[in-house]
Amino acid sequence: MGQSLEFVRDLWVEARLSAPPFVQRTVILRLHEVKEIMRLLSRPYLPVCQMQGQGQGGPLTVTYVGLEYAKPFMRSILFAEEPVEQQMGRIPFWRYDELAYPPSSDVVIVEATRHLIRRLPRQNAVVLPQYVHHILDVRGDWQDVRGRFRKSTRQELRLTRKYGYRYEVSHDDRDFEFFYRDMYLPTMKIRHGDLASPMPVSEAHQIFRHGFLFLVKRDGRRVCGSLCHVERDTIRYMIMGVIDGDGQIMREGAVGALNCLRIQWANQQGYKAVNFLGSGIPRLNGGMFQHKRKWGTAVSVPPHLHRQIWIGVRQNTPAVSRFLKDNPFVVVDKNGELHGLVVVDDLHNVSAKDKEEWKKRYGTPGLSSLLIRSLDHFAEEPASRDDPGLVIPMPPKSLSRKSQ
Repeated sequence: MGQSLEFVRDLWVEARLSAPPFVQRTVILRLHEVKEIMRLLSRPYLPVCQMQGQGQGGPLTVTYVGLEYAKPFMRSILFAEEPVEQQMGRIPFWRYDELAYPPSSDVVIVEATRHLIRRLPRQNAVVLPQYVHHILDVRGDWQDVRGRFRKSTRQELRLTRKYGYRYEVSHDDRDFEFFYRDMYLPTMKIRHGDLASPMPVSEAHQIFRHGFLFLVKRDGRRVCGSLCHVERDTIRYMIMGVIDGDGQIMREGAVGALNCLRIQWANQQGYKAVNFLGSGIPRLNGGMFQHKRKWGTAVSVPPHLHRQIWIGVRQNTPAVSRFLKDNPFVVVDKNGELHGLVVVDDLHNVSAKDKEEWKKRYGTPGLSSLLIRSLDHFAEEPASRDDPGLVIPMPPKSLSRKSQ
């Protein structure tokens, strides 16, 4: 059974990679949507579990419904220690009232396709994209592209020069095996530990056959690299790794050099953009989100990704308040626009200085606005422009150097 599923997945990956651009934009896109709908129809009863434990701010009870791809990560940011988990049965997806209002919970989370999520109430709730992409416009001369970087990249640029990092592009299978075994897998293990879910080697090799490796060298030794795929006029950075997951090499700027050199290469080759791929469950203060944001990227939801996460607040407890304040999420409104959501204790104590600081720290192209809310105002739809004092507008497209 496992081999059959792997064979089907490999066929699907090959079809996506090999299809002509027109088919990619139309047929493949529609197939993604059909696949999500068929998955829902083939498994109409959504599993329900309840998690109880100690949140960062006190006792916390969470009901989790539906898909569970994001569940390990959500559990890690909800609870200070491993919670007690109990299976509660299953709910048919057409019973929306039971999905949104299970008994005895502080927070309810539903992870499902957007076709189901959009039927759930928006009061006392937020909707998160399960994933966003970070895309950098690399058109223009190199100084134009450099001007899109944020000031926080200065250290990476300095280390790139200090250690004399260089690059090479490879299509050699032996280099792929070296990259996957000695760079990618160790880095995934060190970064994510037990939550690591590496791309299968067969899928990575299929991408490599249609793409290339971008390898960074220091003193002639390959120390870092990424697997890249060309999608029309955009370079997509699929996976990356540092030799043996070496933390010292990372601290000495190898990852920054990888980003800088491959952006410069894409600019020199005449590509339109580079896609850093994404942040799963995007948080404005998350390390991955901030790392990709500082290179001047804009965020967007890929058109083929249909899964979303609905978070409903049922009890205003210290643990719930702490969870929302500690995790300023990217949220999506009914029209599909993205916003940043900042939760505070008291809206009356938000100063102009606070707003300016949030705009500087979290403002990202692709977000329509930063929304400021308190738990007392959570009854209103979070992605709303009703009160201008609670909305910080974002500039469109790329930020200029002066605005950073």
